[in-house]
Amino acid sequence: MYLSVIGDGTLLNHIQNIYEDWLPFRDTHVHELARHDGWADLSDVCIRCSDAASAYKCDECYGPAVYCRACVVEAHARLPLHRIKHWNGSFWQPIVLITLGLWVQLGHNSAACPMPVTFETPLIVYHTNGAHFVKVSFCQCGEPAGGYLYPNQLLRLSWFPASLTRPKTVFTFAVLKHFHHLTLQGKTTAYNFYNSLVHETDNTGTKPPPKHYDEFLKVMRWWRHIKMLKRAGQGHDPEGVAATKPGSLAVECPARPHDGRNLPEDWRSAPEGTAWIYSLYLAMDANFRLKLRDRHIKNDPELGPGWAYCVDEKPYQEEMEKYGDQVEISNCQSNLHAVDHANTRFTKNCIANGVGNVVCAHHTFVGKTSAADLKKGEKYCSMDYALLSTLIGVTIAMLVVSYDVACQWSVNFANHLAVFPAAMQIDLSEVWLTTVIPKFHILRHGTKCQSAWSLNFCRWMARTDGEGVEWEWSHINPVALSTKVMGPGSRHDTLDDHWGAWNWRKVVSMGRHLCSKLKEALPASKKHRALLNALSATFSSQTIAEWTKMVDDWQEDVSAPNPFEETVLETTQQDVESELLVEERAEAQSNNDPPSVHATTASMFLSMGLDLEDQQRATSSKAKQLKRGQGLYVEGIIQLCQTNPTRTNAMPTDQDAEKPEAIKLWLPSSLPVGLRTTGCISGLVDKEYRLRLAEANNALVALRRQLRITSGVFNYKKTHVSGTGQRANTRARALLSQLTTKTRLIADRYRAARNALSVVDPNGNWQHRLLPLRSEDIRGPMMTDDDGDEFEVAEGMRVEWAKTHARASRWEEEVLLVREEMRRVIMFLDWKATWWDLQRPRRSDVRDDIKAGLTAYAARQACIMQNLAETFAALWYPILTAANLPIKWPAHYISYAQTHPPPGRAPR
Repeated sequence: MYLSVIGDGTLLNHIQNIYEDWLPFRDTHVHELARHDGWADLSDVCIRCSDAASAYKCDECYGPAVYCRACVVEAHARLPLHRIKHWNGSFWQPIVLITLGLWVQLGHNSAACPMPVTFETPLIVYHTNGAHFVKVSFCQCGEPAGGYLYPNQLLRLSWFPASLTRPKTVFTFAVLKHFHHLTLQGKTTAYNFYNSLVHETDNTGTKPPPKHYDEFLKVMRWWRHIKMLKRAGQGHDPEGVAATKPGSLAVECPARPHDGRNLPEDWRSAPEGTAWIYSLYLAMDANFRLKLRDRHIKNDPELGPGWAYCVDEKPYQEEMEKYGDQVEISNCQSNLHAVDHANTRFTKNCIANGVGNVVCAHHTFVGKTSAADLKKGEKYCSMDYALLSTLIGVTIAMLVVSYDVACQWSVNFANHLAVFPAAMQIDLSEVWLTTVIPKFHILRHGTKCQSAWSLNFCRWMARTDGEGVEWEWSHINPVALSTKVMGPGSRHDTLDDHWGAWNWRKVVSMGRHLCSKLKEALPASKKHRALLNALSATFSSQTIAEWTKMVDDWQEDVSAPNPFEETVLETTQQDVESELLVEERAEAQSNNDPPSVHATTASMFLSMGLDLEDQQRATSSKAKQLKRGQGLYVEGIIQLCQTNPTRTNAMPTDQDAEKPEAIKLWLPSSLPVGLRTTGCISGLVDKEYRLRLAEANNALVALRRQLRITSGVFNYKKTHVSGTGQRANTRARALLSQLTTKTRLIADRYRAARNALSVVDPNGNWQHRLLPLRSEDIRGPMMTDDDGDEFEVAEGMRVEWAKTHARASRWEEEVLLVREEMRRVIMFLDWKATWWDLQRPRRSDVRDDIKAGLTAYAARQACIMQNLAETFAALWYPILTAANLPIKWPAHYISYAQTHPPPGRAPR
């Protein structure tokens, strides 16, 4: 049965009806489940021999199969891990096959062996349905080739032994694969999974299997490591696993530039305006949840040190010992605490306080050898090491690094670089390096960082946001509780495994990911280019040329005049927030206050309140617009509200106190005078006064800018659009409507700030400058304004034009970059398929049976890579051709895309 989500909110009722339809059948279903516990209509004679009386059944064989003793053993000669039950005259009682005489011969494809050896103690085999005792006979004749080793014989049966000498406990490949998928997808812990196998074996606790949890951990660690080696093609290397190179087990991003794999031969000679599409975009950050508790485990080496995502610990620690306690002086007004964040009481007794790593900024692939343990906070030397480690062997001409404290970190990066080993250094004279701050994090920085480090204003950034590293943290954080108590080597192996699964999921979803990005970028680039053209037409060509040159000059040298900033004399709200935060820190230090349980300080509490007030006003405005349209488009809403005026399943009524925009925030200015005096902590009212004063000043500046923009657009519509057609007039009216709405919201913010000031400081001098704002005061500059106003108009409009120009440029860059990434993905996967084909004949030094397996595995991997490339090509081709974007793929993939419909779409 399929459920459809109904737009009028009846989905819950629909689901409720389904459950109500089922409820009358509960008794029937209970009875049917109970029926399996009895004899029911089972045959009295064995269904296999039709001779002896039946007394045994298998819950895992298809159908109600009942056997005699001899037949149940014979039928399960190749199914020794099925659960058998015996009818004892009253109920079905579990019984193990070993007590019925079943034994398994290894080697010879289960045929008889001339030289078998059977140990008295049976093997304990853990399968997906629990633990089993199995009697096993090993082959001692050495046939087939290589089968004389007991562990090899078990591996050929798809049973992984926990010991390499005389195995007593094994885990089936099926149970290892099952847990592997569960933990990678759902972060299931080994402890919980193992105990589920125990309960599957005996759910009463009266006859539990012997405890082999430690063996499970050991075998699972081996399994993960071997799977990584196999998937990276290390089994095909004639030099063996020991020849594995650093980072070679990592799953790489196919969309990022790889010299010799997915870049054109002449990419180094591309002109500057084109060469930027070959830039490598990276993002780095630290995660302080990935701690490692000191459990005094001394002997726990990594199985593959530095082979995947974690750096090789030994050289890393040797390098870090050179730095000691690195002290960094911050000149940023940021409220972020990257350098000292981890130095808290929660880091005691920890070997590592977190992990810093580097990801592909566009697609959040974790970089090879890019994860480094942090010992004391987010030291720059640790982050430098992670960045330089992942760049070893990478050929680049342009590098973009996104970091939430890039404004501080980049200052001394060149000096830090010089002291690292030569193999890790990059020549900054040969690499065009740009550092930026992620879009979300930059909002917490001071005004000095808002433009210079902005991904919105810097050229050649496309729509990169730099926040992808945070998405990756959300994926790995559920593993933190388990890895925190592991040994150092086991922890790194586990993190490597989860990051590998994350990267592989990114590879297989690359088709839909890039398709959605291009579908978003194409209309957005046209929209923002049209807005820029409309705004540019308001000014003379000379003015536009001057502004364009100003933008270009600033892009080349950020010390040039900034086109994105106005000359503002007032102290901004962000400045006040930073000042208050510094004061609070200094006050806490002078009073020797213990670390606060709450991360939110008094000033941060007030700042959040002001932001929420602003959001409430915007929400209220949208809700009113929606209600005005309800009566027009949803006629039934009037009747619904009349029949149930207090609360409906549609929009809340005006009397509904639970509306988000109606929730009282209870800032000091909204409290009665008595509570404001006695019910607030010392200094809170004064802090709100300072913030409100800055908020009012900011609102006035924003209001003036908004009115100048609105006037410019209105004059443009009046001069260039009126009478040119309905479509152009509709667009202009829509733009004016948006600007008017924004103007009203800014005015409301000024009034709210002024009202709050009149409460917390009713007789203050601010009243002489911050006057009441009447409706008639909200007007744009007039032709009679003096020269000073004309300069203000030009500067404000320049800022708005520069930002509009930046938005149009970034979206157009996004189109070009996504198209290039599509090409690179196709080329990389095609290269990878060829690479796998080349692995097939490499192992001439192994037996024929091993060689056959390696050859088949390489062929399958090559097929997977080519199938992915073909599938992506078929998905991307229609949208690229519809947009008239050039497609530079190998002819085979263009031909395939032309003859195959996109995945999920039926052929015409």
